[in-house]
Amino acid sequence: MGDRTLRRIFILAGIALILWILFLLKPVVLPFMGAFLIAYLFSPLVNRLHRMGLPRWMSISAVFVGIGVVMTLAAWYLVPLIWEQLMYAKNNIPANIHWINYTFLPWLSDTFNLVPMEIDTEQMSAAIMEYIQTNYSADSIQAMLLKVAQSGLNFIQIGGTIVLIPVIAFYFLLDWNRMLDRMRRLIPRKHEKSTMIIVSECHSVLGAFVKGQFLVMFLLGVVYAVGLQLIGLEVGLIIGMIAGLASIIPYLGFAVGIIAAVIATLFQFGMDWMQLFLVLVVFMIGQAIEGYILQPFLLGDKIGLSPVAVVFAVLAGAQLAGFLGMLIALPVAAVIVVLLRHARECYEKSAIYTDTPAVHLAGAGSINIETEQANIDIELKEDTPKALQETENSSKIESSEHKDR
Repeated sequence: MGDRTLRRIFILAGIALILWILFLLKPVVLPFMGAFLIAYLFSPLVNRLHRMGLPRWMSISAVFVGIGVVMTLAAWYLVPLIWEQLMYAKNNIPANIHWINYTFLPWLSDTFNLVPMEIDTEQMSAAIMEYIQTNYSADSIQAMLLKVAQSGLNFIQIGGTIVLIPVIAFYFLLDWNRMLDRMRRLIPRKHEKSTMIIVSECHSVLGAFVKGQFLVMFLLGVVYAVGLQLIGLEVGLIIGMIAGLASIIPYLGFAVGIIAAVIATLFQFGMDWMQLFLVLVVFMIGQAIEGYILQPFLLGDKIGLSPVAVVFAVLAGAQLAGFLGMLIALPVAAVIVVLLRHARECYEKSAIYTDTPAVHLAGAGSINIETEQANIDIELKEDTPKALQETENSSKIESSEHKDR
């Protein structure tokens, strides 16, 4: 018993040490995690092409080329539209400030009995310049330039990481099956079957959820963008795309999209209640399509979490790992749900769970046996007079036949 406990302590200490080292190497590990995620998402497609007869390296190249072509076509079509809408927003900044000063703020003051307010751009510019001259000397400017240079180096590093991730993903995909086989061989033989069942369930749940979630994001972005463009919002395409991308975090896409759309509507149409109502209708339609069509058919009940649990998972991920934690909160929750379900099954089969109920079951079984025995005795007692009467009748018939003879 002591050796087994000591061995478990060493195993837990080893796992904790590995996790601590990975935490220290987080800037190095993150590109590999991103590459592994890309390889995990596209490995089924690569395997399908490989089974069709293509060499594995050619299958991976075909998938990567396809991704590049799709992204190029999307950028070719969307970048001019996005740039046009950004220029529209930039050119309308003076008109928007004028509308805020002479329409919105007076309405706000009159409605809620507030002190009259106004945005003075010249005063804001003078305050900013005065703050810079007061708080930033030549040394501060040199430090600021040094920070800018360091930021440039950081941007170069980020660009190198973005280029490095597809390369690592290519090699992951090239050695994918052998890597999985080596991982499988590390599992103890007596636990291999149960472990592979759990891994298979996690794989199916995680794969279906991630692919379904990306489809939901894309289709929601299309619904929001088309709806906002149809009601005449000039920057509807940008807002729809941002709302669709933000939908990777539950409820964030709806919140960001409707707030941005209301602000853009106020700038473009003023206090037009009909336009605001149309914006609300667009987002209500988007939520209905997501709730009744996209989620059931593309995601279904892949995670098995209630809406309250979903919100808790997202907030917990944000608290633990920031924005990245919010992104991975639901996939991690999906895996945890599978693990907890199997842990519950093991607990229900264990002696801890079955000892006490077993006594009750034995007592219930003895009661049932006694009840069944009593019923049999009653049936025997009820059937005994009938049997005796039938025996007497048969004996009388035999004696009468004997006399006749």
